[in-house]
Parts: sequence; C-alpha cells; structure tokens
Amino acid sequence: MSANQYFNENPAALTHERELKLRLFEMEFRFFANNGLFSCNKVDDASIILMENIPPLTGTLLDLGCGYGPIGIVMGRRDPVLLTMSDINSIALEYAARNAALNGVDATCIHSDGFEHLPFMYNNIILNPPIHAGKDVMYRLFTGAAEHLVPGGALYIVIYKKHGAESTINALKEIFDKCHTLYKKKGIYVLQCTT
Repeated sequence: MSANQYFNENPAALTHERELKLRLFEMEFRFFANNGLFSCNKVDDASIILMENIPPLTGTLLDLGCGYGPIGIVMGRRDPVLLTMSDINSIALEYAARNAALNGVDATCIHSDGFEHLPFMYNNIILNPPIHAGKDVMYRLFTGAAEHLVPGGALYIVIYKKHGAESTINALKEIFDKCHTLYKKKGIYVLQCTT
C-alpha cells in the first residue's frame, strides 16, 4: 500500500495546499486541501450528489472518513445537527477542523480508524466509502455504522455501479433492516440504510 493513500493514517506528499470553493443549497463554502487528501483539487461529484440527495437531518451526525470535511461541513450548515467528523488520516482531520471553523460550523473532530475511538450512538452517519481500501474495510465500516446508529437512525452512502454498487447493496441488506435507493443515475447510487 502506498504511503500516499488518503486512507492511511499519515499520508506523505502534502506539498501543495489549495483553496476550493463550492456553492450548494444556496450557500457558499470554502475549503483548504492538500496533496495526499482525497479529492484535493475539487469536491468530488459523488460527494456532491450524496449531499444533494440526503433528506433534512436532525439530531447527531457523524461524517465518517470525513477527509478535509466538505460533507459534514455542508450538512452542518444546512441542518440543525450536532456534528462529529472522524478520519484515520490525522492530517485530513486537521484540515477538517480548520475548514469547519472557516465555514462557521461547530464540529467535534476525532481521529479514529473506523469506529475504534467512536464509542457513541448517532442519529445519522454519512460515508463516501473508501473504495480503494478494499471491500473488507468498507464492509467493516458498514457493520460498525449499523452498531452505532440509534433505533431509527440512518446511514447514507454513495457508490458507483462500476465500484460494485449491486454487491454493496446486497451486503447492506444483510446488515441493515432496510436499504433504500434515494438516487440512481449514470451509474451512481445514493443509499439510505436504516436500523
């Protein structure tokens, strides 16, 4: 595994910081990112589609594998949630905390490999799965999410058909009580899984 993978704890090659801008839900957002972080040149299309298709949220929200924080920060400004952001990548988490402050969003940032340091229960968990980390890692995160949702809570994920959406849906149906497709277009699925 390369030391530069964004899902590593301490990625190398943080050599070029850049500022990203995003307009979503009639709000303007600014993020700083760097080489070695996922989607460091712009907020990726799948994350944007995920955010656009998540219904209004209340209660607690975990942005799992938050990277530099765009999903949690956008949802944290859009909805009245108590936001936690976590990532295995300590540098990404530093950027997430910085970007939350930059965008006026209160967030608790926790360094964690999956749910290792997250002994809490949540109303909502959002995940853009780390596809390149492999299915074992992804499915461990799905199972952990099911174990860390309050009754009636929901996991929201985005996945491409080419990255195994159909097998992922089958796995999620084994883990959760319900798995509902919120969006399906051009090979991209947004899923809501409830306990």
